[in-house]
Amino acid sequence: MTEPLKIAVLCNNRMAFPALQALQAAGRLCALGVPDNNVEVIEFCSMLSKQSGTPLFIMTKESCTDQIKDMMNISGAGIVFTMTFPWKISSEILALYPGKFYNFHYGLLPEMRGADPVFETIRSRSVQSGITVHSIDRNIDKGAIILKRNTTVASDMTHGALCTHLSWLGANILNELLNLLQRNFPGTEQNEEKARYYPKPGASDVCISWEKQDAETIEALTKACNPWNKGAYTQWKGWNIRVLEATPVQNINHDNALPGTVMYLDEENGLIVKCNHNSHLRLNIVYTEEGFMSGYKLSVFGLRKGEKFSQFIT
Repeated sequence: MTEPLKIAVLCNNRMAFPALQALQAAGRLCALGVPDNNVEVIEFCSMLSKQSGTPLFIMTKESCTDQIKDMMNISGAGIVFTMTFPWKISSEILALYPGKFYNFHYGLLPEMRGADPVFETIRSRSVQSGITVHSIDRNIDKGAIILKRNTTVASDMTHGALCTHLSWLGANILNELLNLLQRNFPGTEQNEEKARYYPKPGASDVCISWEKQDAETIEALTKACNPWNKGAYTQWKGWNIRVLEATPVQNINHDNALPGTVMYLDEENGLIVKCNHNSHLRLNIVYTEEGFMSGYKLSVFGLRKGEKFSQFIT
């Protein structure tokens, strides 16, 4: 009878937690590796390590290659999964341990390559997301696909909600994935004609442009920035405001107001702002350094109907 594969996991995000717990419960988890600057993940993995006796390696970028060698030698791992691990696995490691490293990409490949496919999925209002597990080679996100599972993206999903949904999907596909790897399934090469790469969101990506974006586009951006960025940026009189939740509204009387103008600001209507294409958006929840609050409560700080939000200056 074939021995069950022992799995080591390199992770850097809570999205890995359900899969880690499932691997531990199945007796397959043999080692954990975590970057030294992620307190939340170190705390969780330290607890898991103490409960199960699984060795935990706190890694630095400079020593990562040597620490992975130590991990492999000590744990006897048959397979290593990377789950949002921030550093590229070196060519030296891939040559030493061929066919042992596989990445959980929390998005669809090859259509959603890049560091944060969840952000782009929400921002682009895609109705499909999923997990793609692929072999790791020298090119990021380009290895052969071992297993790909789609899931529907609900219209009200935020970045955080989709991350949680995908984290449980990652745990649920483990049995099927491990069966494929146990049989040395080589995977399917990616179709480069369908490939698109999205860089990690920068400051300009998380800023609202009232003049260029309509209400639905801005609503999607606020969801894509919630909660990791505490919302999408805008400004009023140099004051930084982030919008976490917003709703497009209809039947607002059109006038000559410029995009970004406050059309309503009261408890009954809330804070309604004009956007591009004569569309309108209610800012339900905002965040400032003073705290989280309903949009209309910005009136406490002097915001008035007829005033105008401006684009955040990066």
